[in-house]
Amino acid sequence: MRMVSKMAEQTPLYWLLDIEAYDFDIGVLKDADLTGKALIASRQLWSIVRGSEVISVLIGPGVFKGTAEAGNRRANVLEKISALMFNPSDMRCDEPLPVVDIINPEVIDPLGVRKQEEIVTLIRNLVIEKGNILAQDRLVSVRGEIGPPKIAYYEELLKKINVAHVSGVQRARFILGGTNSPLYRPYVEWFNNRKLMRADQCKVLASHMNRFGNFNNEEIMADWMIVEKAGLDESTGIMAFQKEYEKTFDIIYSNSEKFIFK
Repeated sequence: MRMVSKMAEQTPLYWLLDIEAYDFDIGVLKDADLTGKALIASRQLWSIVRGSEVISVLIGPGVFKGTAEAGNRRANVLEKISALMFNPSDMRCDEPLPVVDIINPEVIDPLGVRKQEEIVTLIRNLVIEKGNILAQDRLVSVRGEIGPPKIAYYEELLKKINVAHVSGVQRARFILGGTNSPLYRPYVEWFNNRKLMRADQCKVLASHMNRFGNFNNEEIMADWMIVEKAGLDESTGIMAFQKEYEKTFDIIYSNSEKFIFK
């Protein structure tokens, strides 16, 4: 996870998370078991506070894809999301993991550049020579009936090696264009059709309240303050979320060739 001191220097990251929630309301089904994955672009994992309640949130254009089951009824769920809110201290009864698995997220930085890293490694070569060789790490000496002895020993060398790391966009293409393509394809389609342009066109996945809500829903969104922006931006609630969503979307839009690809 990248930490930066200045807000203006932060760029969006793709967050890919597993979600499993119970007694969830998806609209057409209530008290359902919800399982699936969320892909959301957020500049960081934010902390928000309202009164004495503190939860975590990812803010930016995203998508949730999964299934909901209630009794013998089952529904496929595919939703545009503008925020993913969850209580990191919310634990499942049968597993020591949060409802939103933030313990093992896949976090991808499409703007990460390819870089060279120089490492120093120890190389041990096995050498076999004839004659009376002075070798510190002699392994074996074989002397025949005639001729000089054969000596086997290790020769150790310290060598500098350049390692090339793949760029962020290459990694994004590999992860999102492969097994996660059923999740990423609708994201690209919605982005290109301008359906992710406005936060209020998308739902809020409020896992701490066990439901999808509208972005303008006061009960879900009102009065929250983004902790990391305290002293920098006094906006709260819907306005604070709206400003952060727009900031994130604008960066993605201006770098769309790295964030949005076929």
